[in-house]
Amino acid sequence: MKYPFSLVALFVVAGCGSPSSPTQAGPSAAAQPAATNTLHQAVSTYIQAHASAFPGYEAVRWSPPTAYTKMNEAAIKGFVAMKAFDDALIPRNQALAEYKNSLARHDAPAKTAAIMARYGKANKYNDSLLAIANAFIGVKDTARLGTGVVHTYRAKNESGALVLDSATFVVHRNGQIEQL
Repeated sequence: MKYPFSLVALFVVAGCGSPSSPTQAGPSAAAQPAATNTLHQAVSTYIQAHASAFPGYEAVRWSPPTAYTKMNEAAIKGFVAMKAFDDALIPRNQALAEYKNSLARHDAPAKTAAIMARYGKANKYNDSLLAIANAFIGVKDTARLGTGVVHTYRAKNESGALVLDSATFVVHRNGQIEQL
């Protein structure tokens, strides 16, 4: 395990006591299941509103709610940006190969310049995606943005078969729900 202290700190912060432990007694213990039910209802309402994305939806189970912080958001957005960067490498590399082939064929200068311009544009786009991805590295802000929950459900796939799937949902502090 690369960051054992982080995992221990997460358990301490999350309060992973058993439901029968004395620290769970009191008014906050009664409020927690109500908040969890509200969270589940909000996500269920979101799923009903987006029924076309969840055909034949049947709820299976819910994970315990977790804090969704700026650090979590940065990790997800950084991953998405790196995926876009990786996907953009293919057309960039194709444009580079076309440019090299143009030079090897001794194409007319105007044709080579047009191919070089396409490569330059692809390279610039790729560099901008890398800059976006790098902006999310090292974010340590633990400001809470909302609550996250992983929901496992059954839904029909493209061929109509009922399959088990899961999705992570975030209920932001303003009530907005987002599927990650």
